Amino acid sequence: MTQTELEIILQEGESYKVEFKESMDKSLVEEVCAFANASGGRVFIGVDDNGKIIGTDISNAARSRIQDTLRQIQPDLTVKLDVFNNIIILSVPEGKEKPYSCSKGFFLRVGPNS
Repeated sequence: MTQTELEIILQEGESYKVEFKESMDKSLVEEVCAFANASGGRVFIGVDDNGKIIGTDISNAARSRIQDTLRQIQPDLTVKLDVFNNIIILSVPEGKEKPYSCSKGFFLRVGPNS
């Protein structure tokens, strides 16, 4: 991802394929699950709902916590994790073994919401 690509995504805001999260919270697994059950998408951790970069913990420990959280999704799903500009970007593919679920049930992306 380039800086220009990131700026365009931030300006366009949340959508069917883009979710902003200020930090890793309990809803992260639900968002990823919803993207897998839809057409895939990206979660930007360290970005507020207005598209402003606030940054997040990008340490190895933080990334391990995210990967551990995503292991709740069944069946198994491979999610790409990148770090750019002090944010974490999760690229979620469209699932090939739908439906996907997590401990709170099944989730689906509808417009900019899960």
